[in-house]
Amino acid sequence: PDIAADPRGFLLRCAVPGKLVSALLGHGGEGIKEVQEFTDTRIEIPGTSHEPTRIMHIEGQLLNVCAAYMLMMVRYINVEEGTQGLPPPALEGP
Repeated sequence: PDIAADPRGFLLRCAVPGKLVSALLGHGGEGIKEVQEFTDTRIEIPGTSHEPTRIMHIEGQLLNVCAAYMLMMVRYINVEEGTQGLPPPALEGP
């Protein structure tokens, strides 16, 4: 079976430091919206700003979820390094 086309979709969860969530979301949530729109996924990071660790949920088709996870990890690394957001070529279309 073609697991990548499974209509049920997939959910990936991973822990992120609570102190980085605001930067991952981006100004007004624009960072996360950009990744969601580019990958056709739904991304949520529930919880409050006081929690030391938050769980990020990424839901959608398997390959899209994997792509969204990688893009969010690029954001995570950039936030840690102080270069917030995605590098410009990351979301360029074909």
